[in-house]
Amino acid sequence: MRAVAAERESRSTLENALPRMATPRSTAVRGTSTWASFISAYVLVLDFMEDSFRKEGLPPLTWYDVLWLLDASPNGRMRMHELAERAVYSRSFISRIVTTLEAEGLVVREVDETDGRGRVAVLTEQGRALRRRMWPPYQKLIHEMFNEHMTASELESMERGLRRVIAGAHQRNQDLRSAAAQPAAEPRSTRKRSRSRSTTQRSGA
Repeated sequence: MRAVAAERESRSTLENALPRMATPRSTAVRGTSTWASFISAYVLVLDFMEDSFRKEGLPPLTWYDVLWLLDASPNGRMRMHELAERAVYSRSFISRIVTTLEAEGLVVREVDETDGRGRVAVLTEQGRALRRRMWPPYQKLIHEMFNEHMTASELESMERGLRRVIAGAHQRNQDLRSAAAQPAAEPRSTRKRSRSRSTTQRSGA
């Protein structure tokens, strides 16, 4: 249902925006159609995977994402903010996941020795064992739900395109954060009044 709604909304937005687009109509239609198909595929496949994991008594894929990142990091350790960035989750969301994993004995949090203030998530042996147990059914689902429907050249082309999209999104987010960090410019009228008062004070008035 979410996938269908996303596709309808995307196509409706396209129809309204086409007259104002600078790009050729065919390019706009293809891009938006591909985007709608991507969203539909993502939601449908992910929902099926989550349902399959639940039926097999396995935890959600968000757990796997975090456990895999920690397992792949040096000594199974990663700073919390880095973990959030790598997993593409908000810091508050990654904190909730790690809290749950910690309660299950899969992860522990330690003080960051480099600054003494931040926190580091550390994978336990129990967490590593669960990650390895989750991988075979996950790998099977990836093959059945994704790989089998694409040729090798299509997979390669798709990865190249998505990597460019990811790089562009990272750059846009970085630009937004940089702009937000800059202090707001003082209104011109305020600056004039401030200079006027300063001049009056220096003149002894």
